[in-house]
Amino acid sequence: MPCYAKNFRVLNCLSDEMDKKFDFIYAVAVVHMLVLDEDRDGFYRFLSEHLKDNGIALICTMGDGESEMQSDISRAFEIQEREHETGKMMVAATSCRMVSFATFEEELRRNHLEIIEQGITSALPEFNNLMYAVVKKMA
Repeated sequence: MPCYAKNFRVLNCLSDEMDKKFDFIYAVAVVHMLVLDEDRDGFYRFLSEHLKDNGIALICTMGDGESEMQSDISRAFEIQEREHETGKMMVAATSCRMVSFATFEEELRRNHLEIIEQGITSALPEFNNLMYAVVKKMA
């Protein structure tokens, strides 16, 4: 949609900054791609630094709220065989870290984000379990 191109900007959410703050930030399927604590903390700091004082953010991440797992980031982007509805295919691996609600809550608190609401939802067919949190900056 080229007519909206001026409304979008590609950023590195771990190192870039903007001179703008927002009322609402929507972050879906981002944080579970970050495995290392310092990267996850950098992402949460980016959110906090770019929210207006009364702004909120919706964060959705893969997980069931109980299980924890993480992939080996040294293997990200290796080509591997995966099952698909159309048959087997070769795709690049990705990094992934799923955390429990306890870890999710600690990460958010550690990065000065207060949870307003949290729960489990889905975005079928790709994500049958998504943890979500609506957060604001801590006062």
